Amino acid sequence: MSVVSYSESSSDSQDGRWDDWEDDEVSVPMKCLFCAQTFDSAAVLFQHAKQAHGFDFLNTRAALNLDFYQSMRVVNYIRTLSLKDPQFSATTNFSIDGTEAFLADDAYLKPAIADDSLLYALDELDLDDESSRQENLARTANAGESAALQEQKLTARIQALEQQLIQREREAKHVSQQFEEYREMVKRQFYDSVETTAAPVSEAAETFAEADGSDYYFNSYAGNDIHMQMLQDKVRTEGYRDFIYDNRDIFQGKVVLDVGCGTGILSMFAARAGAAKVIAVDNSDIIHKARANVIENGLDNVITLVKGRIEELELPVKQVDIIISEWMGYFLLFEAMLDSVLVARDKYLAPGGLLAPSASYIYLTAISDQEYMNERANYWDDVYGFKMSAMKERGPVKEADVDVVPSSAVVATRALISEIDHGTATPATLDFTSSFTLQATQDATVHALLGYFDVAFSRVQATCGPSREELAQPVYTSDGSGAVAPKALWKQPESSMHGFTTGPHGTPTHWKQTVFVLKDPIAVAAGDKLHGQFVCRKSTSNPRELDLEITYFHVPAALKNQIDDARRHAVSQKYQLR
Repeated sequence: MSVVSYSESSSDSQDGRWDDWEDDEVSVPMKCLFCAQTFDSAAVLFQHAKQAHGFDFLNTRAALNLDFYQSMRVVNYIRTLSLKDPQFSATTNFSIDGTEAFLADDAYLKPAIADDSLLYALDELDLDDESSRQENLARTANAGESAALQEQKLTARIQALEQQLIQREREAKHVSQQFEEYREMVKRQFYDSVETTAAPVSEAAETFAEADGSDYYFNSYAGNDIHMQMLQDKVRTEGYRDFIYDNRDIFQGKVVLDVGCGTGILSMFAARAGAAKVIAVDNSDIIHKARANVIENGLDNVITLVKGRIEELELPVKQVDIIISEWMGYFLLFEAMLDSVLVARDKYLAPGGLLAPSASYIYLTAISDQEYMNERANYWDDVYGFKMSAMKERGPVKEADVDVVPSSAVVATRALISEIDHGTATPATLDFTSSFTLQATQDATVHALLGYFDVAFSRVQATCGPSREELAQPVYTSDGSGAVAPKALWKQPESSMHGFTTGPHGTPTHWKQTVFVLKDPIAVAAGDKLHGQFVCRKSTSNPRELDLEITYFHVPAALKNQIDDARRHAVSQKYQLR
């Protein structure tokens, strides 16, 4: 496998052609959406499309209130149809009604044909349409009015235009960035189609790129649904918001880096809290919508958005004071995004800088939940009266389940199995092996072990979270009421520490909990203990996934001094989180 490269001179030549187009405003022929005819202007092209192919683009756009991005999707969608079907050029009746899936599909933001000058003309049409609307409104409003009233309205109109000018300047900045991205995209498409004798990529680099599944990973964050799910998770979003807004003094005047910015919500929190500059980075196409969100909220003078992998980028600043990121996955470490945050820390965080969140913790406990077992683990034993044993998982490795488990199912104490200081951790230390001891709090049948995580926000990275003693405190109060201890919910009014839990004793989150179903249920009495070892590793086939192994054995309270004998009957189970 080889990579396509181009020389500095060829790049400069290509840049020169673009600069000539920009500076001299040379008229570039625009190809019809349907057939091979070309036109010197978008207006003439769309008139032809209306008369020859029955598609009134301008009226359709106005009737469906299509925005700039939807208009681009329409153009690229029709061009894709034309490329796939040579007979499409004979189309005489084409229309859309606004319900088509492609209107929300960001795949159609990518140009269907190289150097498609029609895409650049769409924004000019937006400006022209707006000017025409404003002129028509002005003529209608002024008809038959007195000179005094016209003067009063003219003054108001001038003020409105001044506000529009400010907005236009913001939009112009956005469009300039947008065109630059298109320019680079087209450049890459052009050179990627050229065969070169460039040196091949190393086999290790190729293997990691394929195993990493980066394209799939980042593309999975390009749509709206996943971001709506995360934003609607109040524990998550309000946890970040409250820390940022309650600590405005440490954000005031600072440079902030948002790794994996998504919709830009954390960046906008930071900007509202008084940050002098925010750099928002994301490698998913969601960043285009994030940029629009930033502009719509008038924060583009503070927030700069950069598309790409943080590992490969050179940011417009040398150092940042604070790094914010919502990087957590299932069981905390699924998706391996913390690795990217640590890279950003090492490259850009100033000495004494802060990461938010500043620390994270993984806990393990035990549950008894026959209803869960019937619905999930034992489902295939009776499917409408039929056995479907072939559908059950076979082999030595089981899939770990991700589900919301009620707090009433928890029948043991919890054990802290991983503590991560984000200021000192390295990617290598995220893999861990930890011993654990769980004590049964009631007579029960243990069906599964349960994993979850907490995160801490601190004002000072040197004190990244509570003490280990505090972290090891029981979830429930000791008065027998069954009430959750305030600190287990990160309600710590005596300190400036913030945080949240994803455990079953807290409000359910989109991370849920991770369920490790045991091979055989274990009958325990109150006071019995489960001892064991938990191993967590990045998957060798895909480092964004996790391979886990749990070894455990049961020690009844009456035999607490016979641990070595019980260890001989230890059970080891392997799980994967995919």
